[in-house]
Amino acid sequence: MATDEWFRNTTWNTHIEAEFEGRLKRSRGAFHKAQYLRIQASYLLESMDKSIQSIGLRLMERLINDFPTEEFSTLFGHEQLGDYYLKNSDFERAEAHFRVVTNHYKSKQSRSGTSAMVDLKLAETLLAANRSDQFEEAYNLCKDYPINELRFNSDKFYYAELLAQLCDKMGKKEEAKEYAKAAIEISKITEPQFNRHKTVGIINATNNQLQTLERIVRK
Repeated sequence: MATDEWFRNTTWNTHIEAEFEGRLKRSRGAFHKAQYLRIQASYLLESMDKSIQSIGLRLMERLINDFPTEEFSTLFGHEQLGDYYLKNSDFERAEAHFRVVTNHYKSKQSRSGTSAMVDLKLAETLLAANRSDQFEEAYNLCKDYPINELRFNSDKFYYAELLAQLCDKMGKKEEAKEYAKAAIEISKITEPQFNRHKTVGIINATNNQLQTLERIVRK
């Protein structure tokens, strides 16, 4: 077994669980135990099997509950749980996990240990949940975001598309059009940003996304 294979399982059974728990128990220090739990949980959350996903959820919650002071792992764990629940349209749980991270951003004045984009993900969650009473908060989260930190074209597209849709919902028609136009222009970039990493930053906009943006522009 490769040295790191034991905490990168893509499936789960009693044998795998016993091997994982044994090695986890023998691993040194809370930092490493928390890290191994988070990595293993993230692999299981990517499974197409809901029963395997549920084990990933259990391991991620265990990380957060058993190692609350290991912020390097727990913050990313909260973000990954938020991503999972947002993807599955469980907006209430997604919001709760994202808020843990955004509160950390405010109190620690640091985004390290995360994607650094959780405030945008929180805004996306409020928009996806169609919570009109929280659209203003979502808008401010986006407008206050340090956009100079958006290095990748895919992230710039995400930001512009999010604000285009949010402004459209809020009746900010002209602002929505400007962001929609920006998102459409960014989506046309097909060249890789980095010669050695051909797929990093590449925009994979769906037809539905582009049609929505075009509709906003034409309003």
